[in-house]
Amino acid sequence: ARPSFPPDSSDDSDPSCSRPSETLCDQPLLGSLCALRKPPHLSQAPFRTARACVLPSPNPPVDGCPFVLMEIPTIVGLGLGFDGTSNWVNKHVVDKLILGVDEFRPEEYTVARKFFVMWVFLTVFTLLLYFTLCPLSYWLFFTKKKGAGEAERNAADWDQREGKDQIANEIKLSVFSIFIMAGMTAPFELLVEHGYTKIYWDLPTTYGGWFYLLVGSPVMFVAFSDTCVYWIHRMLHHRLLYAPVHKLHHRYKQTTPFSAFAFHPLDGWLQGCPYHIFVFLFPMHHVTYFVALAAVGLWTINIHDRVTFKVPFVNGAAHHTVHHTDFNYNYGQYFVFWDMFGGSFRDPFKYAPYNGKPIEKSKKVQ
Repeated sequence: ARPSFPPDSSDDSDPSCSRPSETLCDQPLLGSLCALRKPPHLSQAPFRTARACVLPSPNPPVDGCPFVLMEIPTIVGLGLGFDGTSNWVNKHVVDKLILGVDEFRPEEYTVARKFFVMWVFLTVFTLLLYFTLCPLSYWLFFTKKKGAGEAERNAADWDQREGKDQIANEIKLSVFSIFIMAGMTAPFELLVEHGYTKIYWDLPTTYGGWFYLLVGSPVMFVAFSDTCVYWIHRMLHHRLLYAPVHKLHHRYKQTTPFSAFAFHPLDGWLQGCPYHIFVFLFPMHHVTYFVALAAVGLWTINIHDRVTFKVPFVNGAAHHTVHHTDFNYNYGQYFVFWDMFGGSFRDPFKYAPYNGKPIEKSKKVQ
């Protein structure tokens, strides 16, 4: 079912809100939002506008229009493309900078154009994440030394025993996979933009609504994705799928932050599906959804950097390192509950390298 959107604020019921504030809409960000207030693909259901006139009085006026501070996340979210990415990129990049077109006519965009724009956007966004956070994590934990007394050691206890070309190979594979996975993921995000998911834009008006937005939906998201990823990951270790699909990610037993996206494209896409399927099944605010996806990317980098915190029941970097060294253990994504239930849990602090001993030579890639 399509989500329910509040009425368009361009009606004449409130003269002060018959049009957006000139002051607000003259601003670069909000001006673009006024032009995007009702995309054609939501013509059958009124679209939540990003104009200042969203909520009725008695809120403090801004140039004659009511404005509520709590609407800022929605306005910023729309501007950054949380639910209108392809329209935003089409208007400000493709039309204006590439085609030299000033008039915004999203109804004329073909599905192929929307798909291509979304594909490029997801590719660029993910590459920026990858080449910003992975090098930073690598410098902090792999390059930076612990101190003068341990000049030869780093926080990750990484000694390049698997070859100096590891980082270069991981980067090459990651760039290739990100490009392909972005194309495979784009249809999900286009369905989000076209209103076919249970993502909603309204801010809650009750304590229960706020609890669901801030606590309920994130907890459900984590529980759902943790369950699905565990079984998908375990399935990928089946002999019929491991060699052709998942083995590429296990090329190196000593992972680095650059390993985070070094997947076969099908492997990465399969393990990413639960995050997108969730919003087809359960309501989630669009900003919460965006934050959740960003957090997934950060967590993926974190569990490959080998530096861990001993948090009870959390499947951290130590657990995932053991997964890479011993293969058939610790398939979980966030927690260890499914590994305990499925008999695949291995306490990393009882095994190398987290018990203070080096990884056995037999477990090193030659």
